[in-house]
Amino acid sequence: MRIHGEVKITRRDGIATQANYQKYQNYLSEDFHHRCGYCGKKEIVTTKGFEIDHFVPETLAPERETDYYNLVYSCFTCNRKKSKKWPTNDKNIMNDGKVGFIDPATEEFDLHLHRRPDGSIEGLTDIGKYMCSKAFKFDMRPIRELWLCSEILSRQELLECKIATMSPEESVEYININKQLKELYQLLFSKKE
Repeated sequence: MRIHGEVKITRRDGIATQANYQKYQNYLSEDFHHRCGYCGKKEIVTTKGFEIDHFVPETLAPERETDYYNLVYSCFTCNRKKSKKWPTNDKNIMNDGKVGFIDPATEEFDLHLHRRPDGSIEGLTDIGKYMCSKAFKFDMRPIRELWLCSEILSRQELLECKIATMSPEESVEYININKQLKELYQLLFSKKE
């Protein structure tokens, strides 16, 4: 299974250059389908918020600081884990075939990493194993639980649609409670708690 599930991450064309890369936040959120480019975590299951990672670190490529095609929508944890890591130390070389990175907005990303049926992430190649174990430490994080939470929330949303057509008092209460819970999640997310 793909890290990002059924969605394909692609950066849109025709983005006007901004003076500050933070101004791309909304575009990136949409292009990355409201999930982390690296681990696939959905916005709804985090309270720490999402950030913008410079795929090729600013320290190596300051000229790409506001280059939309060098930006990755990233969860707080993946952004901190990757930080300024760039094993090749050459801004033009993502990896050496053994260590380094693959841009998550490319089809090549799926050749190196995949999601197991239990939701955990596995490296398929040396580069994938480096990203999984050394760079992002997917094997030491609750990746499986985050994926499971996302899946349960998706199923819950589908169930809410079915319950809404039944119209007993309990289903209305269930829907209201879940809406309140989602609003709280959004509040915590916006406060980066």
